[in-house]
Amino acid sequence: MWLVIRWDIFIEITGIAVLLLTALAVASILIVRSLRKTYKDVYRYQSKFDIELRKTANLLSKVVSGDGFAKYLNAVIKEMPFEDKKILLDLIDETFPGIDAQNPDNKYVVETYENLQEIRRTLDSKVLSFNHSLSLFPFNIYAKILKMKKMHHYTHQ
Repeated sequence: MWLVIRWDIFIEITGIAVLLLTALAVASILIVRSLRKTYKDVYRYQSKFDIELRKTANLLSKVVSGDGFAKYLNAVIKEMPFEDKKILLDLIDETFPGIDAQNPDNKYVVETYENLQEIRRTLDSKVLSFNHSLSLFPFNIYAKILKMKKMHHYTHQ
């Protein structure tokens, strides 16, 4: 018995397979680029947040009395665990209402605190968006391949 190959069907099936593989490759590239872009954006805002957190803690430690900030004055904020940053942020939020916002000497402290809050809100929205995308198909598959983990946000629930 002779094996008969129908070349027209073989070419059509090969064409469809190549088309599907090409579509999968393009989709993979776009998904990975999107995940990396979103991650870099979150990381950039995390760095801005760390800088503003450091500035605000330093300024408030000079304005208010007490040694609540002593633990954080020589710490590298960027290397601190999330929980310690959240404790420092809570300390700043508790301490800030105690200063005189109308005093011209405290103008920079107020401005820095407001910048910190704005950056925190932006960071939290970006983190929530990133975490949401990690839970959606097909992003969740690529996130596992790229070993991306959900990130923490600073807004109290």
